[in-house]
Amino acid sequence: MRTRTYTRAAFAAATALTLALTTAACASDDPAQTSVAADQTSGAEAAGVVTLDDGWVKATDTDMSGVFGTLRNPGDVDLHLTGVSSGLGGRTELHETVPGGSGMMMQEKEDGFVIPAGGELILEPGGDHIMLMDLDQPITTGQQIALTLQFAGGAREGGTEQEVTVSARDFRGGEEEYVGGDHGGMDHGGMDHGGMNHDG
Repeated sequence: MRTRTYTRAAFAAATALTLALTTAACASDDPAQTSVAADQTSGAEAAGVVTLDDGWVKATDTDMSGVFGTLRNPGDVDLHLTGVSSGLGGRTELHETVPGGSGMMMQEKEDGFVIPAGGELILEPGGDHIMLMDLDQPITTGQQIALTLQFAGGAREGGTEQEVTVSARDFRGGEEEYVGGDHGGMDHGGMDHGGMNHDG
């Protein structure tokens, strides 16, 4: 009698275990759930998350300034920075350093920058940087400026955005020159952007 009771209990336990394993297997094979998980992973990868180390902007009372710092991409996919916007008004451009007739010169990087997976993009005076132009208000020392970084891909290929904050600081550097076309009626070639200096 005891043996029969034990056998029935063991059979019930085995049945319950089999049912649980079958349910788990069915859940993992569910195409809908697999699709959702894949979409979530893809979205996370596409959005990427960069970190901005030592981000700062030059304090100025002119209508132009520059943003610097190190953008790091800790993810496992490359990120394509295509633009930046701010609440300061005016225009924002991505600029690069190129050889010019009288040395290194600055020009707009129209196709943006690629931040490699596990890599970084250094924005620095005299090098690649973000340019704030046609500002309608001054930038004062210590002021916190919110910027929205715009990346290609993700969000169903409509692009993704990430907000970062930089602090304004005093900075004085050497003269700079710009090459390229006419930006809003201003020729950048050979001008110092109203005192905005990038070279250390």
